[in-house]
Amino acid sequence: MDLSPDFLAQCFVNTFSAVREPRKAAEDRLAAAADAPNFALAVLNLVGTPTFDEQIRHAAAVNFKNYLRQRWAPAQDSEFNPIPDDEKNQIKTLIVSLMLSSSPRIQSQLSEALSLIGKHDFPKTWPSLLPELIQSLQAASQSNNYATINGILGTANSIFKKFRYQYKSNDLFIDLKYCLDQFAAPLLEIFRITAALIDSAVRSGAVSFEALKPLFESQRLCCRIFYSLNFQELPEFFEDHMNEWMTEFKKYLTSSYPALDNSGPGLAVADDLRSAVCENISLYMEKNEEEFQPYLNDFALAVWTLLVNVSQNPARDKLAITAIKFLTTVSTSVHHGLFGEDSVILQICQNIVVPNVRLRDDDEELFVMNYIEYIRRDMEGSDLDTRRRIACELLKGIATNYKKQVTAIASAQIQNLLSSNVNNLAVNWKDKDCAIYLVVSLASKKSGGVDVSTDIVDVQSFFTSVIVPELQSQDVNAYSMLKAGALKFFTVFRNQIPKHLAIHLLPDLARFLEAESNVVHSYAASCIEKLLLVKDDRARARYNAADLGPFILVLMNNLFNALKLPESEENQYIMKCIMRVIGVAEINAAIADPCCIGLTTILNQVCKNPKNPIFNHYLFESVAILVRRACERDISLIPAFEARLFPSLQMILANDVTEFLPYAFQLLAQLVELNRPPISPSYMQIFMLLLSPESWNRNSNVPALVRLLQAFLQKAPHELHQEGRLSQVLGIFERLVSSPSTEEQGFHLLNTVIENLEFPVIAPYMGHIWAALFTRLKKKETTKFIKSLLIFMSLFLIKHGPGNLIDTMNSVQANIFTAILDKFWIPKLKLITGHIEVKLVAVASCKLICESPVLAEPAAASKWGKMLDSIVTLLSKPEEHRVEEEPEMPDVAENVGYTATFVNLYNAGKKEDDPLKDIKDPKQFLVASLSSLSVTSPGRFPQLINENLDLANQTALMQLCSTYNCPVV
Repeated sequence: MDLSPDFLAQCFVNTFSAVREPRKAAEDRLAAAADAPNFALAVLNLVGTPTFDEQIRHAAAVNFKNYLRQRWAPAQDSEFNPIPDDEKNQIKTLIVSLMLSSSPRIQSQLSEALSLIGKHDFPKTWPSLLPELIQSLQAASQSNNYATINGILGTANSIFKKFRYQYKSNDLFIDLKYCLDQFAAPLLEIFRITAALIDSAVRSGAVSFEALKPLFESQRLCCRIFYSLNFQELPEFFEDHMNEWMTEFKKYLTSSYPALDNSGPGLAVADDLRSAVCENISLYMEKNEEEFQPYLNDFALAVWTLLVNVSQNPARDKLAITAIKFLTTVSTSVHHGLFGEDSVILQICQNIVVPNVRLRDDDEELFVMNYIEYIRRDMEGSDLDTRRRIACELLKGIATNYKKQVTAIASAQIQNLLSSNVNNLAVNWKDKDCAIYLVVSLASKKSGGVDVSTDIVDVQSFFTSVIVPELQSQDVNAYSMLKAGALKFFTVFRNQIPKHLAIHLLPDLARFLEAESNVVHSYAASCIEKLLLVKDDRARARYNAADLGPFILVLMNNLFNALKLPESEENQYIMKCIMRVIGVAEINAAIADPCCIGLTTILNQVCKNPKNPIFNHYLFESVAILVRRACERDISLIPAFEARLFPSLQMILANDVTEFLPYAFQLLAQLVELNRPPISPSYMQIFMLLLSPESWNRNSNVPALVRLLQAFLQKAPHELHQEGRLSQVLGIFERLVSSPSTEEQGFHLLNTVIENLEFPVIAPYMGHIWAALFTRLKKKETTKFIKSLLIFMSLFLIKHGPGNLIDTMNSVQANIFTAILDKFWIPKLKLITGHIEVKLVAVASCKLICESPVLAEPAAASKWGKMLDSIVTLLSKPEEHRVEEEPEMPDVAENVGYTATFVNLYNAGKKEDDPLKDIKDPKQFLVASLSSLSVTSPGRFPQLINENLDLANQTALMQLCSTYNCPVV
């Protein structure tokens, strides 16, 4: 294989081609060459050959970096061959010097490549890296070569980042100590040298942005390395030299640098360093509070002064946020007294909180241009790193110790903001928005609940005087951000708004669904949806169908129309609201038909290109709850729903819309379950499709397919007699039960067969079924499989009797029932969980000891006693005291690669069947059965109980006998 620089250079040149053929040919040649020995070295050699054009060398550097990412330490199942150790060693010998001598663009790529190597090899198998970097750093510092210095510091920053996020361990601290011993002193030395150069340049007055930029970048990198090396704990070297670090840190927060501060790019450079300093002092405040205490007052004053003077320019957001975070950390520490004076809290409110909470131009732009991101930040709480949220967090931090003062001062500030816009809303509407935002953001959420409370304002009074006028405004498009804030307030404090007032405002909320602003109609939909979830004191829904009745048609019409507004075609908040309204409202034919038309129209559209999984999920949930609530109320609607839905579902199946197949199968199962026999030919075509082995190839479809097949088995069990269909169903069961990832679904299918078919029908197949189960059990005994097996055997016994259970099992292998009883049934019975499951296996086990002649024989007395002991354990001990399940290791081979995920449709959920509806209390059934049995042999069973049950279970059993007046004689 030709790996000459000329050959590789021509390949990289052709990868730039706008014509597909030469570009594809070059990519194929590079892919083929990548498997050749020393390919990485050849590409690195090209990167380091200055005679080639920089664009070619840059492309080669990118290729080299990506090659290392794939092959330096590939996963065991990777398709890529690892780089041989000899070639790795040569790369490690060359890369540092080559990186430092390259242009900035190429240096950046090689630095990333070096970091990739360091992630796996440093320091254990690359002990020469740090000494080489330090030697180069010292050489570069002597000549003030800051291009090289910053390249080295950038690389060191990358390889030291692991100390920030890896869990504490001996290996981590060994690596950290090695890095500290090697790099702490050189880091401080270059930090000092650079600080002196900055001071000298500033004093001279003749300094330019170009001269200061690399120096400030160097100090920023030093700060980031400082952060990494100090993250785990305070190192001795840094404690000894804390004064030197802190002196410089304070200087960067308190000094101005006109050459930088007076220009946009320069200000960004200076603020990046200041932000890094703020992060370092926040780290020390959090983790080394005692050692940092002598410097605290000076830094608090420096950060305060800095914040007051930081403009609202978005470019300064990072500095403002990191500075406020530092003050917030101080406010919740033992040094909170710095914020205890009323005058201090007032200044914080006036000079820091309110200015940072007020809407800015970029907030308005985001509101209009990217409503999804705006909502994500504003409503969903991902705005912790925005000025608005972090400023409120500072005030909440101070309120931790000074709640009364904060409440009084914040309340006064809010009233001032509200009074400023009374006479001139057009000019001062942002003041009102600021007041609303402060009330919402400073509210506290009760632990473990959804109730939100605040002492800053009287919620109902504030709602009536400030929020209601905005909600009743006739122009839904005026002051959209203010309207959004009012809707958010209503949503957040919904539990505290009286029902009569909320109902009075519901038509206004429906009106806001017509607003042009995506945020406003999204917030209106979210508010309606959340209101319908509110519970009263007795956990009953506060709002019901009668409350929605007077305007349900208008509400549904506006919701569906909102989905036609620009950029809201797949608005998840609107679709979730549709789902919630359908779940609460009275669904008659007048509502059901337009809703079905609207939902199927949307479904047909999204089938063409599924993009938003959350929207799609709520869409299918909406269909499911519409079908359930409409058809359960009026089964005559089922044909109309089938006529509307079948074309959409058939389109999903025909076009193999992978993302929607599990949803389609669940909806079909729901429709089958609602039908009355005989099942129509349309469904039977789908039933035949289910029996095809190809339908079961995707694991993501299996739960939904099983659910659909169960529905057919329950509604049309007689169809299994025809054309060998039962054999096909059992073939599917055997396939599912053979794999740990689908075994549970296999049991669901088998249990449905046992429950719905008579014993003469299944008897010829039982030998095959038991053989499949025993083969799987022998292959791998997992707790999940054993529990499923016990439930299946119990169901079989309940349906077809203990005799048929024992005989069919023993027909596969002599006395295997006894072996299963001893090894699994008796010792593992206590692992069963779930109300219906516990009742099933308890009653089945009771029938086994009370009705089966096998356990009635004197030779089986010990087994009888042990089984009773397990039954009493199951019924008398709490689940947490008897179940000690270990998490089972997933089968890695089955999880390789991407597959679509099964998502359960809550509103199409299968109702859990109880095969023992007539037995309400398994404890009473147990003692009643034992009492009846004991009458046949008086004196025998009390002795067996004393000999085989532990003392706790004997006591528990006697208590049950006494409670239900069923003595064992």
